[in-house]
Amino acid sequence: MEEILISIIIPVYNGEKYLNQCMKSILGQSVKNYEVIIVDDGSQDDFYKKCKEFIKGKKRFKLIHQKNQGVSVARNLAISIAKGKWIYFLDIDDELEENALEYMEQYSKDKIDWLIMNYCKHVVGGEKKTCRLLSDGIKGIHIGKEEFPRLLNEELFMYPCAKLYRRDIIQKNQLTFPVGIKYGEDIRFNLEYFKYVNIYKVCQEPVMTYHIRQGEGAGSAYYEHSFEMQMDIDKEIIETECKFYHISGEAKQELNHYFFRQGINTAAAYLIIWKKLSFRYRCRQIREVLSDERFITFLEKEKQFGKIKKIDYLLLRKKKFITYYFIHYMYTKLKILLRKKNGY
Repeated sequence: MEEILISIIIPVYNGEKYLNQCMKSILGQSVKNYEVIIVDDGSQDDFYKKCKEFIKGKKRFKLIHQKNQGVSVARNLAISIAKGKWIYFLDIDDELEENALEYMEQYSKDKIDWLIMNYCKHVVGGEKKTCRLLSDGIKGIHIGKEEFPRLLNEELFMYPCAKLYRRDIIQKNQLTFPVGIKYGEDIRFNLEYFKYVNIYKVCQEPVMTYHIRQGEGAGSAYYEHSFEMQMDIDKEIIETECKFYHISGEAKQELNHYFFRQGINTAAAYLIIWKKLSFRYRCRQIREVLSDERFITFLEKEKQFGKIKKIDYLLLRKKKFITYYFIHYMYTKLKILLRKKNGY
């Protein structure tokens, strides 16, 4: 029997309407030395029935049903029975790019512990998908943890998607996705896994498309005490870095920028995403974020390191976030218009 190179793990809850698109993106791959483990996490729609019909006669596919226990339990179950050298996590509402597994097979031949790949974003209802351009400094093979902050700032570290994990590292160190938390299980798993990574590779080629559905998914979901949840994660990042990663002072400046941006992103979510909440409540929450001692510490360090403009610093210190956001929004729009005008 052919050795299994990649175990594709797909946790599912109510994924009936995404089944065909996701499965066809896997079946269309030229590389065939893979297995697919689908864990139906107590779906209330007809996903299990339709998936069972879809994979009938397809020996590479396994379908497991469990009572609803959450995405972490579903992934952990699949990991426990996986047979591939590498593990790849895919969500049912996303899809693999053409030749994705071919890229994975090619790049995983290097002596690496982790393969981090690029991905595209597509807003459902829109015509185009956008594939991110990674900075030259992050692409290629890396030894050690020095580029950890850059992985965070380039949105490559937080999620399990578009990555290959060595199954032997997961098994040897008994790594699992944390159970019983509402937010941040992905980055916490990656923080643990990265402890045992010595050499990893970052690739420009996108291997999946992340479909953004307005009002759906973790990116748009509102969690009470969102900022506190993010601060808990940031605390874990700081503790993990101090104990295990030991990055340089210059890298710590970049790490501080990530923490600063998380505060800004939370405030922006209150302003433009979580609009079902009252405007008064959202403004109060924004002021609480900007008044928080931890955020102020990140802001002051940005000033100390020379990484923030004076006008931005003053607006944030005076808690004028709407003005701050409007200026950056208009600046971004202007840059896009200029790029289009110049043919980029």
